[in-house]
Amino acid sequence: MNKTLVHLQHEMIVEAKKGFPILLAGAFVFLLFTFMPFVFPIEVVRLIWIFGLGAIFPIGFFISKILGVNLNVPGNPLGTLGGIVAAPQAFYLPVFILVYMKIPDYLPFTIGLLAGSHFLPYLWIYKSKAYLFITLGACFSALIFGGFFVEHAFTLVPLAISIVYGMGVLFIGRELKGSRN
Repeated sequence: MNKTLVHLQHEMIVEAKKGFPILLAGAFVFLLFTFMPFVFPIEVVRLIWIFGLGAIFPIGFFISKILGVNLNVPGNPLGTLGGIVAAPQAFYLPVFILVYMKIPDYLPFTIGLLAGSHFLPYLWIYKSKAYLFITLGACFSALIFGGFFVEHAFTLVPLAISIVYGMGVLFIGRELKGSRN
């Protein structure tokens, strides 16, 4: 039986719960990043930013297993599309390394903008306005706190992104609850 696009989207929404475990992991990782400048020298903090981001997906996948959320919806091409949309983030690593080497104070700005912008397609995949909020919230937070308050960027940007992701999880929860009625 051929599934319609609407059916495929519904399946993704129900099975993957709009991908909220990844956002929950991101909120947790960025919250940890917020406190790193109080514990480690800034040179170490910068490296933690670059390589610590790689922990978000495995942590999110672990959270999804604990909560019984199926992030990998086999046979659903929108699941494949979601993976393809997320995959380019791996190619941002050279950008982050270059920013680290040339203008390290702008690492939160760069990471915040690129990480935030990659969520926009999920607005359509999951039929979720929460992802528009997440995209705009993360990008504007990175722009404002990472671009204009550079001296505090390594604490303000991750705190703001953590809050945006956390609020996004709450908005997604509300959307999921509303779709059951």
